[in-house]
Amino acid sequence: MIKYLYYFMFGLWFSTQTLAGEWDYPDQLITISQAQDAKNYLQQTYPNHGEYKLRYVTHSKLGAHYNFDLWVDGEYQQQKTIVLSTNKNNHIVRVFKSLQDTIIRNGKPTTASELEAPRTLNSLTSPTVASGNVITADLMVFDPDLRTMDRAPKPTSQMTDLAQYPNPPQYVKKNAEVLLANGQYFLSNSRVRQIDAISLITPKTSSNPTRTEDSNGFLPQEGVAKFSSLAELKSIRINDQRFPQVMAFAHLNASAKYIQSLGFSVFNAPIDFDARGLIADNSTYYYGPKALLLGVGGGSPDALDADVLLHELGHSIHYHIVPDWAYGHTGAIGEGFGDYWAGSYSYRQQFTDANSSGQEFEIDTVFNWDGYFGTKNTTRSLWNQRARYFKSSEYRAHESVAGELGDELWSTPLFQSLKQSVSTYGENAFTEFDTIVLESMYGLGRGLKMHDLAESMVYVANQLYPNKIYAQILTKHFNQHGLILEPFKQEFAHRYIAPNSLIQWILSPTQRSASIDGDIFINNKLAEHIVSIPFKEMEMNIDYPTGLVCGESFNIETNIKYQFSSNLLSQEWSENTTLVKGIPLFSNPFKPLNIRLPDATTDNSGRPIAGIQTINFIAKNRDGVVDNTFGIYLNIEHDNFIDLNISLISPRGTKVNLLNHRQIKNKTFRDYFTVQHDDILAPLLGESSWGTWRLEVVDFSPNHSGKLLSWGVGHIRSYQCSSQTASTTASSSTSGGSISLFTLFLLFIFWLRRQYLLL
Repeated sequence: MIKYLYYFMFGLWFSTQTLAGEWDYPDQLITISQAQDAKNYLQQTYPNHGEYKLRYVTHSKLGAHYNFDLWVDGEYQQQKTIVLSTNKNNHIVRVFKSLQDTIIRNGKPTTASELEAPRTLNSLTSPTVASGNVITADLMVFDPDLRTMDRAPKPTSQMTDLAQYPNPPQYVKKNAEVLLANGQYFLSNSRVRQIDAISLITPKTSSNPTRTEDSNGFLPQEGVAKFSSLAELKSIRINDQRFPQVMAFAHLNASAKYIQSLGFSVFNAPIDFDARGLIADNSTYYYGPKALLLGVGGGSPDALDADVLLHELGHSIHYHIVPDWAYGHTGAIGEGFGDYWAGSYSYRQQFTDANSSGQEFEIDTVFNWDGYFGTKNTTRSLWNQRARYFKSSEYRAHESVAGELGDELWSTPLFQSLKQSVSTYGENAFTEFDTIVLESMYGLGRGLKMHDLAESMVYVANQLYPNKIYAQILTKHFNQHGLILEPFKQEFAHRYIAPNSLIQWILSPTQRSASIDGDIFINNKLAEHIVSIPFKEMEMNIDYPTGLVCGESFNIETNIKYQFSSNLLSQEWSENTTLVKGIPLFSNPFKPLNIRLPDATTDNSGRPIAGIQTINFIAKNRDGVVDNTFGIYLNIEHDNFIDLNISLISPRGTKVNLLNHRQIKNKTFRDYFTVQHDDILAPLLGESSWGTWRLEVVDFSPNHSGKLLSWGVGHIRSYQCSSQTASTTASSSTSGGSISLFTLFLLFIFWLRRQYLLL
């Protein structure tokens, strides 16, 4: 049976709305050879967003990328941009649109001061390459850090001085080109240049009418490092004040050279760095002067850990690939990418070293050395599987969302995808996967969010390596964290279908609406065919097919072709869901509770403080064991389920997540979880079911409330089912109501037109 569900009013509503961060893929071959052509195309295709003014053009392995500012009624829109990308044949392949303000403070869009009024740096610099000769030198450094080289265990307490490290330092030799000028050797070449930072200079602006110079936090002037001979340069060790400069120079040079070997021209000038630039236990990449300054506080200079060096270089990389890197989720993405870039190097070095391959050391952790110096543990994980993505959250650098660090939310799927890629393709995967990561940042601009970059990365993987499974690997790991923004959300009112009930199927766009043509299969048999123009929400009641066994699961597969606009490519989306016929009947009853759930609150700085409620349930059967007949009943209401993480803790202490920030249309969740049909309960198998079970409900976001109506655990004696007699029905609305007379009239007109076309 075909369902033609047309939503004229909702289609009009969506056509006038534009959400920040959208990718468009044109369906026609249109040639763009220069910036003016790109501007003309954008003005004709997107005429209602203002005037487009070219900001910059970048070139990558896949093609050219034209980045435009937006001006509306003569006013510059600082948070908005549109980027047109072409392939090597100058054909338009995609357009990134960021047409909404993504960071709002006090009702107004913020301004990234470093982007709009960048500071400059007052510094002493090494001689230019043109002033002398470049000579290859041997440098003795740590690679990547002493703990990794020694395979040393974590210290039992934070170290505050280098003397506390128990092992004598060992070094490895690295080659690098250095500059010979005026009889002295300098840490300078065409890729990297050492400087001595003195102060930051803030320019005059309308809000800051006075030019200021600030040396606060900078180390006193030391001058640039110089060496009388190559032998002296090679002899520099940890007790020499110049060693951090040598260490930084060697690793930054190697990474910049590696990027060049991948075929990218990211940097248009040498990377300026000062490994003894800042007093604090902190390092920073400054966007304006494009300089990397490292701290010496905390007991160990930051430059003694290659993870810190390459993390900060990561900021330089994304600022050079996307010069207007700001707003959206760029804070956490930038930190996560820096962690990935450091972790990727350490993993690659250990994997390709015959002495460490197969026994790589702490590869899922960055800052293995520097993180244990100072006053607190500052290592970061590349394996945070708990982190989940919420596209409406801000994701500033170094801040947690729903209890997990946003930096790790981005670095984890990248690094775990790299590991799986290496397992699949061996050593070549390092260069190929790093190529994907770098290329995916081209074609983006201000306001990008994590799901925008995730989509770009999967697209780039398919373009660069269509015969390899990098795109599938990335999709798998992005989906683990919810980072792939699917075009649609498919939802079922209940997973365990009650007697005499139909399957309540709901489909809604996640970001923008599209026309669709698709099929719904149950156990591989066609159940429904649906066709619709752009809609806001679609609901349908589907009858059971014959032959389903009571208490057994069955599969629903939805396959849809969709198109956002007639001038864009048609794309495909599919999703599989497992449902169960019948509802579990437990051996023990569950009492009503009506317990209020504490809402999250905020501290003085506006950051959320989680609301936590723990409720006990005592299972009294001393002989009970968690087996396939064991299940959980949960009846809870809440205004916004995506705020919640709901976990079950067994009497033995095993913890499983039941609802992990799930987006649910209705305000009541009343359903079941069973060992037989829900893999999330597998860790409980074999445990005694006797004792106190705990339900933990954690609310991470303020302003939404709820109640726990009832819950419990127990053994299932049977499933209650009955044959279905109701016929399949379909409805459509924003809230599940009936179809209006006006809509029925339009459907009738469409039917008459279709009959005419069939004649």
